[in-house]
Amino acid sequence: MTEGRQRPQSEDLQGHDLARAEIRQAHLLEVETGYRSGSRFWARPDEPRAEYDPQSTTLTERRRAKVAELKGLDRREAKQLGLEWISERTLKRMAAQYAEHGLMGLADGRWTPPLRGRRAITEAIRAVHAECLHRSKVSMTTKERMIHQYVLEKFDDRVPVPHRTTLAKVSCSCV
Repeated sequence: MTEGRQRPQSEDLQGHDLARAEIRQAHLLEVETGYRSGSRFWARPDEPRAEYDPQSTTLTERRRAKVAELKGLDRREAKQLGLEWISERTLKRMAAQYAEHGLMGLADGRWTPPLRGRRAITEAIRAVHAECLHRSKVSMTTKERMIHQYVLEKFDDRVPVPHRTTLAKVSCSCV
């Protein structure tokens, strides 16, 4: 899905969206570790709360407690955080996304810019694809040469064109 494109990064989150992602992170870390900071070494004075104490509760119990806590939030506040429809399964998915992508795994995709590619390369791939539609079968090597030529003619020689294997991967998603 994201092959050949750069994933959004935490630097892409601005102000309010960054704060929402950090609040989601604190809730998730409290479930996973018992501490909103994620570590007993940086615990707040009132942590761990009884329902999140890792010494006396299981992860499943902590997830159930967090679901109950978030369902008790004001509806508008929960919606603002994107946590109005929270469930144990949602918390599991959030934990998996956080493990794989860090803070950005907790950010709603609508908070970030679309996946970034190189406009010049995308345009070149589409143009070459349109050109090759009405020809006999064209090899990837030929398509690569046509993409290089298109970029050189339309843009300049400072626009780097990815390797043929990368072009082969992304050409399917650009058309």
